[in-house]
Amino acid sequence: MRRAVSTFIVLTLLAVAFAPAAFANDKPRIAVMEFENKADNQYWWRGGAAAIQDVFVTELVKSGKYRVIDRERLNTLLSEQNLSTGGRIDPSTAVRVGKLIGVDYFLVGSVTEYGKEDRGGGGFGVSVRKSKFTGAANARLIDSETGEIVWADEGRAEESNSKVRVRGIGGGVDDQRMFDKVMKPIVQKLAASLKAADI
Repeated sequence: MRRAVSTFIVLTLLAVAFAPAAFANDKPRIAVMEFENKADNQYWWRGGAAAIQDVFVTELVKSGKYRVIDRERLNTLLSEQNLSTGGRIDPSTAVRVGKLIGVDYFLVGSVTEYGKEDRGGGGFGVSVRKSKFTGAANARLIDSETGEIVWADEGRAEESNSKVRVRGIGGGVDDQRMFDKVMKPIVQKLAASLKAADI
């Protein structure tokens, strides 16, 4: 009897110890692709698409709901299959590529607006410059087994500041950190929306 109880305790402890790993393996495996730039007549900085991809990966991992492929690992997997991140994933290619690299979903998206608008005025030695930063992006989750888009959302944000000069001397905010102020909150909103979708 004592041996049976001991065996039961040991098996229970092993089950508890390995349960988190087993649960983790049940999480959907997602590949986050670089976002496309579709912002008409707006400037875009080199590395912007990769920056959005990195923030999305971080947010999805922090959610604890997904297994997310690291960007470098994703590039390696695509390269091994003679594919490139420049080749866009869409519903028609998701099934083939998903089987080759072993993912459940592809997260794809595009930046539809990213720019800065300046307005100024003044007189009598005083000048005021107002800047408005605007960004917008959309994202979609594609099922790699069916090619179906199972989730989609879009986000938009803007940030304004002003700078005042009197006879060429002045202060104020001249904020050039558009990504942190505008695009990062958009990505965080989209990641929260995907988490809430319970996929």
